[in-house]
Amino acid sequence: MAKGNKDESKKGSEDTTVESNVDNNVDLQDIQLDAEEIEAPIVEKVETPAPIVQEVIKETVIREVQAEQPKVALPSTAFLRDEIVTIKYINKENADIKDPKHVGYGGLFVGSSIAIPAPTLDNARMKNILTNEEKAGLEYLLGIDLSIYGPFWKSEFKRGGIFPILLSKEDTQLDLSDPMQYITWKTLLASPIVANSIDEIRNRATYRFVLVSEGEELRKSKDKIGNKVLAFEKYVEFKNNKGVLRYILRNLGKYTSRGQKLDFLQVECAKEIEKDPNMFVAITNDKLILQKVLLEEGVEFGVVTERDKKYYTLDNQPISEGDTPTLNTAATHLASPLGQEMRLALEAKIKNARE
Repeated sequence: MAKGNKDESKKGSEDTTVESNVDNNVDLQDIQLDAEEIEAPIVEKVETPAPIVQEVIKETVIREVQAEQPKVALPSTAFLRDEIVTIKYINKENADIKDPKHVGYGGLFVGSSIAIPAPTLDNARMKNILTNEEKAGLEYLLGIDLSIYGPFWKSEFKRGGIFPILLSKEDTQLDLSDPMQYITWKTLLASPIVANSIDEIRNRATYRFVLVSEGEELRKSKDKIGNKVLAFEKYVEFKNNKGVLRYILRNLGKYTSRGQKLDFLQVECAKEIEKDPNMFVAITNDKLILQKVLLEEGVEFGVVTERDKKYYTLDNQPISEGDTPTLNTAATHLASPLGQEMRLALEAKIKNARE
């Protein structure tokens, strides 16, 4: 039986060998294939992947191009800040209306307004009040042209513009985080009739309004109690000096004349202490106050010449040590050892002029 199996196995091997030899000797031209059975898989293997490869290449190119494009920096708006500024009217007393309850008290009637125009230079050209950063940031936020040659600064209020800015006796608040209100604030900072802070009011008698920052009034109120004591101490120091009392009142926006008596000036100064001791102390704490009073009296009595806010002797000699003789410079010179001879000469001339 084993021999039979061996023979069958040998025979099967021989058959396989014969078939293999036959296959190797077959001519490929004699083979017939079904075209549908071949073309279907070829289409499926060749045409289907093509779009996939193309799509991947396209996506890769787009990503590479996008990565190469530089990022454009947006204009900075860091100058805008979360702060409220209050515009306050500065009351100006006059001889006709002295009652604080009167509608016209302080120099402006209730319901009336003062117009603040767009800032201009002496040659009537627009004044550039915005920095380059502010201009770029505000133009980006508002979508308008803020060039000094653009229409924004010439647009009238009744036509949708913000100019002129109308201010009344009632307080007006500005939000400095709002672009348009920020422009209003910058315009008022450049106005000759708007003081930029409470401390600046005394620098010019023609101020009509003042910009008060948050916390400034509170700080002034806290200082008011302590400064009231200091103010009366300064008052006692100068109460018999008619020239100093007049100087103080002038810097507080009051009209004075040589004909006013000493007791009248004393009463007026005491009133000012009650109203605003901070301002009184700020004026009288000036270490050059006596020299400034001497210069102003010299101009008043004709022994000092003032030209363009510069001070000269009648011989056209500048009252300084070579610098431009402004009020501070001239007063500093008169307080220095080198200026004592000139100071004594001015005092003598003013005394003679009084007599």
